[in-house]
Amino acid sequence: MLAAVRSERERAWSELIDATPPDWYVGTPVYHSERQQWAMYAYDTREQAHIGKRTREWTAVAPTEDRRREVARCLREFAAGRVPK
Repeated sequence: MLAAVRSERERAWSELIDATPPDWYVGTPVYHSERQQWAMYAYDTREQAHIGKRTREWTAVAPTEDRRREVARCLREFAAGRVPK
């Protein structure tokens, strides 16, 4: 059972890595105990940082850590020039 969970996570990470456009940064999942949720942040490193939110960034938030596939889907949308929904 543990091996199946591990290989599923490895596949999800592989999918995320394959979907990441070359100029994007994807952070590691972070648990926010005060909100009891996980978050994973990604952004386009070509965009110059300003105060406030970047225009090409994405944060996936969920009660469980395993949101890598959703982040991968969003990154594929960004790479294709679309905004994820």
